[in-house]
Order: sequence, then structure tokens, then C-alpha cells
Amino acid sequence: MKLRVFILGAICVGMACTAAADTLVLTNGQVITGTFLGRSSAGVQFVGPDGTTQIYPSQQVQSLSFGPVPTPPPPPAAPQQVQVPAGTVLLLRMVDGLDTSTAYTGQTFSATLSTNLAANGYVVAYAGTTVYGQVVEANSAGRATGASQLKLQLTQIVIGGNAIPIMTDVFDSQKGKSSGKRSAFRLLGGAGLGAAIGAIAGNAGMGAAIGAVAGGVGSVVQKGDQVQIPSEAQLEFHLTQPVMLPIAQ
Repeated sequence: MKLRVFILGAICVGMACTAAADTLVLTNGQVITGTFLGRSSAGVQFVGPDGTTQIYPSQQVQSLSFGPVPTPPPPPAAPQQVQVPAGTVLLLRMVDGLDTSTAYTGQTFSATLSTNLAANGYVVAYAGTTVYGQVVEANSAGRATGASQLKLQLTQIVIGGNAIPIMTDVFDSQKGKSSGKRSAFRLLGGAGLGAAIGAIAGNAGMGAAIGAVAGGVGSVVQKGDQVQIPSEAQLEFHLTQPVMLPIAQ
């Protein structure tokens, strides 16, 4: 009788605790480690090390002890950075204007993102984020032979006050007086325009943003022998190498 009372008391203690790594000792000397699930009129319900659940009649149970309550693992920490893959579109609005009559190779210029930049479901840079670029090539028909031409490439994006290097493809303003329409098409025409609108479609103020993009299609201006990319012009670039960027707060 005393043994029965002891066993029932131990079971009651077990029912009051959510235990793991429990030990069940049977009257035949068998020791089973696992998890105590509860008690019913049929006996003690216990999960053995093989994951099988069995019910042991109370008269077969000699003792039951409970292991420490396991500490649940901490939730996984949110990533601090994400990789923005190559091919990601960066749609920009120029801050500095450029003109082949004054621009020179190596000249830096600034612009801002026209839309949020996101990767893997996280926003890494909001619209308005400063981006820097460089004139890769500048040719003026007024001071050299051949047609006027501007080639631009992005070099840095400023996040949290830090200028992070990036690598993009080269925007080419195209050549000569007859290239005005082709320049506009290169700027945001065809598939480029579709990609730009697709990038904007998930943002608030979609109508206004698409209107701004549409307004930028003619932003590469041919004036005489010179090519101009004025302030507020919309340009599209693509990352050519992936870059790790911090998640925007």
C-alpha cells in the first residue's frame, strides 16, 4: 500500500510539471528513459526512447522520476543584413545634371532611389536614398571628333550614413543627333519600362510613381551636338555583382 501511495504521489507531481528526460523504473528492474505523458485508470502513459507511447499498469511501476524542465530554444535572431542579388534593378532620379559639353571621365554625380530597394522580402533602402555614380566616358562632339556620348555607372549607395560600394552595368546615352529617340528607349523603354513599373507596383503612391517614370522617358536631351541628362531625369541600372546590405529600420 505504501508503495502504491508513493507511486501515485510521484505521478501527481509529474502531472503538475511539464517534464522531459524522465525515468520510469518497473518492478521487473527495467529502466526506461523518455517522457511522462500522464496517468489514467489504465496506468502510466510514457514515451520511450524510440518514440513509442505505451501504458504501464500502476502495479508494474516501481518508481518515476523527472528530469529538468527543458529551456525552450531562443527564437532565431532576425538577420541584420541580406544579400541583394546581381540583376536587381535600381531606378534612380538624378540630382546632378550632366552635359557632354562640361562632363569629364571620372566625374562623380549623385542621384536618389525612385523606389524602395528590397531583397528576400526585406527593404534595404527606401526611396530617396542617396546613390553616387561616376562618368565612365564623356565625349563631346564640340571638342573632339565623333558624336557626343555619356556613359555612367553607379559606385556607392549611402545607408545609415555609410557609403557602401556597389557594382552596376553601364548606362550609355547613345550617340549623335539621331539618337534622341533611341536614348529615350534605352532610358526606360521596352522591357526596361515594364521592369520599372513592375518594381513600383508594390509601393504606395503607385500612380504618382508611374507618372514620374513616364515623365522621365524623354529625359536624355539632345541639344545641338551635345547630350544632356538633366537633374530629375530617371535612369535604370542593374547590379552586376551581389552586395550585402543592412536591413532598413
